Amino acid sequence: MKRLIVILGLIFFGNIASAQVGLSGGVNLLKGFGTPKPFVGLHFGVEVPRDDQNSIFGRVSFYGKQQEEYKSSTFVTALSTSTNPYSKTIGYRNSMNYTILEGGNRYYIGDGYDSGFGGYGGGTVMVIFNSVKRKYDDYDQTLYALPTTELPKGSIFNVGFGLNGGLKYTFAGIGSIYGDASFGYMILGQASNATASSTNLYSNLIFTFNIGFRKELY
Repeated sequence: MKRLIVILGLIFFGNIASAQVGLSGGVNLLKGFGTPKPFVGLHFGVEVPRDDQNSIFGRVSFYGKQQEEYKSSTFVTALSTSTNPYSKTIGYRNSMNYTILEGGNRYYIGDGYDSGFGGYGGGTVMVIFNSVKRKYDDYDQTLYALPTTELPKGSIFNVGFGLNGGLKYTFAGIGSIYGDASFGYMILGQASNATASSTNLYSNLIFTFNIGFRKELY
């Protein structure tokens, strides 16, 4: 899968090498359906107009980790049988972040890609990577150890499809400000272990909101 992503990226950038290109960046917010907390992040993108009403785009978004609101629990066992107590319960919270590769087509209405005020929308494909980690309460690691089946971190790989739409305003010779939203539905979610699959921060349906600036290069 990583090789496929690299190949698609090389094809994409090879096609835009001699074309008009828009480079963009900004801030974004992600909320999973049914999850307790939103994620905040940054995005960087490339957009290539085919004409004034149609473009292709790609962007990568990085969202900082968010932590579960409530603690779960596990146990630690003494390294020596003479330790009292021999086992005890400790609490932990899972945290998770997002890295999203997104791309698709955009269709413009109004003044179009290159000038003035316009709206846009289209379909997207998403490839998503989640990292899940556990933060444990303090315990004496010289006396106790977690079970060998207790894995402190894991990952989730996702592929999804969705829709993207927004508004932009282009200042001639300067660039464009924009705001858009996407929603994506995950059709494939592969967790690497039980730690990754047990968090309540994950959702198959996500909503993202993006605000940024695009600079057109000719």
